[in-house]
Amino acid sequence: MTLHVRSPRWLGHGPTVRGAGVLSVFVLALAAFASGVTTSGIPEMAVQSILAWTYYAAGLFVFGGLDLGSPMGGPAVARGALWFAYFLAPTITTTTAIDAALRMIRPQRSGATALEGHVVLVGAGQVGLAYLQAIRAVQPTQPVLLVDREGGSANTDEAERLGKVEVMSVDIQRPAAMDLLGLERAARMIVVTDDDLVNLEGAWAANERVPELPVAVHVGELTLLRPVNRMIRAQVGLPAGRAGPPLVFNTHRVGALHLYERFLHPHFEETGYKDVLVIGGFGRFAQTILELLRVTAPNDLDRVVVVDANASRKMRQFQADVPLDVLSHTAIDGKLEDPGTWAKVDASLASIEAEPVYLLASSNEVVNFRAAMLLRGRSDGIRIFARCFHRSRFAESLAEQGSFELLAFEDVLRDALTEHYEGLRTL
Repeated sequence: MTLHVRSPRWLGHGPTVRGAGVLSVFVLALAAFASGVTTSGIPEMAVQSILAWTYYAAGLFVFGGLDLGSPMGGPAVARGALWFAYFLAPTITTTTAIDAALRMIRPQRSGATALEGHVVLVGAGQVGLAYLQAIRAVQPTQPVLLVDREGGSANTDEAERLGKVEVMSVDIQRPAAMDLLGLERAARMIVVTDDDLVNLEGAWAANERVPELPVAVHVGELTLLRPVNRMIRAQVGLPAGRAGPPLVFNTHRVGALHLYERFLHPHFEETGYKDVLVIGGFGRFAQTILELLRVTAPNDLDRVVVVDANASRKMRQFQADVPLDVLSHTAIDGKLEDPGTWAKVDASLASIEAEPVYLLASSNEVVNFRAAMLLRGRSDGIRIFARCFHRSRFAESLAEQGSFELLAFEDVLRDALTEHYEGLRTL
């Protein structure tokens, strides 16, 4: 099990106190020697150079004055100061050694034990950092224990800059790691690593350990998300004192809902006829959108066309879980950057008068941008949405030049996770 804890300035002041103690030893010893105090072991101490005095003062941390002997001569106050330095120096050395030993033997005493009412956030990837920003938007001073499961994530430094963040590297799949998280004292737990199975196992282990702790867990794979949700719905009659099973959520679902409510639904309302939606790329995000449209917009759509390099296979897999009997749909195999692919799309829609709406939802935003420019070159009147993660000046300039609309998932995620955390706080 790997453990790495970095304690920010708001946790403890041990190093600061010890630093002041070390400085005090040097000041007291040097002042005593300069005042004429000698020692029984070195009678000529008063005439030594300041470099020699510094050397002897440093030796106090190892020998505590045993090699120098008893203070002699000089003012009584100065002799008392040197006696005090004799006792203070080895005390600092001893406490430092004991503290280091305790950190090696019991690493959980290094900062995590100081947390109370904290949020345990497991996962330091893009979703983890986005969720931390959502927590800060709702509770700017909420203590957070950020668990970087793999260790070494570049996001941890940025996370610490948000303030009141304790960073720990442990593998939550190991039972002993759970002891380090302070779950009994935590306010809530959110698990958002990139590994769905790790998320689910960690969330259920925490729920079993501390049943009253609200736990939210992210699942990205839709084929896993659906049976997990069915399993949770089947659990009824929870014992008193339990917060219930972990709350499962999916960022693609909250993003798809945002996309529909903000862009697609208003567009469907404006046209006044049954629309045609062409979805480019059929990964998790696109599949989530189609699943949502099946429920929310069956009467608004004349047809849905799915375009992907493996569209036919992916559609068969999708329909094994989600029947599309209420939506007329077509799958077209082809790469989004290939003009021939869009020629096949045009041919499939030749009998339909409605102007298609294009949603380029590939996880590769460069592919989306290329396809958007290609589509715009084929027609000036169509409406094109292109998905990206970060909203940048370059992406905005490209969208303006190509007359397509950006769907920045980062913006969607921030708003959606803020709402999600606000809901979690009520539990």
